[in-house]
Amino acid sequence: MLFAYIGFGCRVLLALVFLAAAASKLRGRRGFIEFRAAVSAFGVKPRWSSAAAGAVIACELAAAALMPADVTAPMGLGIGIALLIVFSLVIGSALRRGLSTSCRCFGTSTRPLGARHLVRNAILLTVAGAGLAATVLTGHMGSAGLDTAALFVSGFAAVVAAALVIAYDDLVALALLR
Repeated sequence: MLFAYIGFGCRVLLALVFLAAAASKLRGRRGFIEFRAAVSAFGVKPRWSSAAAGAVIACELAAAALMPADVTAPMGLGIGIALLIVFSLVIGSALRRGLSTSCRCFGTSTRPLGARHLVRNAILLTVAGAGLAATVLTGHMGSAGLDTAALFVSGFAAVVAAALVIAYDDLVALALLR
């Protein structure tokens, strides 16, 4: 039964993170243009950068939309895991090549890529893996019959954790100032 609450919390956290990431890139024409430029900076040919940027946003939105429902959650988590793996590979490649481009993961950051982005993605991959395992293990149950108060606590913890993930770049920058 505990797995159901863990799975629910992981799904809420990841859905919010992917929704915030997509929304920040769609916040006006400028947001998309800046994200497309960041995609080009990773080495994507200019003629493909709009399509690649659009595909990333579409996948982020699909992952976020599929995670809440018990029946589609495994697919949403799978898309999220695939995205995080691709993001990590691209970031790792950029760091090895010495590129000093910004992440634009949540739209506005101009800080250059660093190992912190790989750490964040590793944390999110762990959450996604736990969420997928818990969702599959409790898939036959769904969320029917679960304690509402426990779901609320799990959801609230997920919202707080999502806010920390979204603000991760800023939090790391503050920690490094000390």
